Amino acid sequence: MERIKIVIAYDGSNYKGWQIQPGERTVQNSLESAIKKITGADVRVQGSGRTDTGVHALGQVAHYEISKESRMDPGEWQRALNVNLPKSIRILSVEKVPLDFHARFSAKAKTYRYEVDTSPVLFPHQVDRVWHHPSKIDDEVLKAACQLYVGRHDFASFAGNRGNSIPTSTERTIFSIDVESHQDTVSMSFSGNGFLYKMVRLLVGAAVRVAEGREDIEWIKEMLQDPGKNKCQYCAKPDGLYLVEVSY
Repeated sequence: MERIKIVIAYDGSNYKGWQIQPGERTVQNSLESAIKKITGADVRVQGSGRTDTGVHALGQVAHYEISKESRMDPGEWQRALNVNLPKSIRILSVEKVPLDFHARFSAKAKTYRYEVDTSPVLFPHQVDRVWHHPSKIDDEVLKAACQLYVGRHDFASFAGNRGNSIPTSTERTIFSIDVESHQDTVSMSFSGNGFLYKMVRLLVGAAVRVAEGREDIEWIKEMLQDPGKNKCQYCAKPDGLYLVEVSY
């Protein structure tokens, strides 16, 4: 068998997230269907992690195993996959990797970007691609709030509930957060060793809440100092979230 690593970009607007769900259109299902069209075989695609309904990717990573008899080189795989995938999913690169490479478990870091548009009227081409939030956001307060997240913390107050799936630990390390503002747009980039379910969206929601003056910055400090006692209730929309890069 050969293990193939792919880097994927997708517009998540019309997908029920990454993971296969019965009767639903998902990114993983679309990839596996494309591979079956090419090879005639059922092949499981393993992603670096799940993205939720409506969340986008600029650099999702996945792997799958294929028989050596296929004799397709990476360039042929890229072309064949893109021909058989919807236009909202594109394969950016393909490479053969050692059998011990794992898209999820070999990952060392991930980078997400969150986009906010504060303009009174959202341009049509931005629909489902940013969080339209026409409100006055104090850039300096937003940056100060985001810097509270940097470092190793227990983020139990910033984790959503995913059914019966309970993480063994809610501690994560955020390496950096970069906040950039330009006219009516705000972009926040989060790099860390891993992220809990809905964690980035909850971090964004809390920081924006403080930057609007609706909460004091001490509110965030308290949730970090006493994790899980009070849960953040302000989850930013999925539209503005992008998985940018997975590092190995």
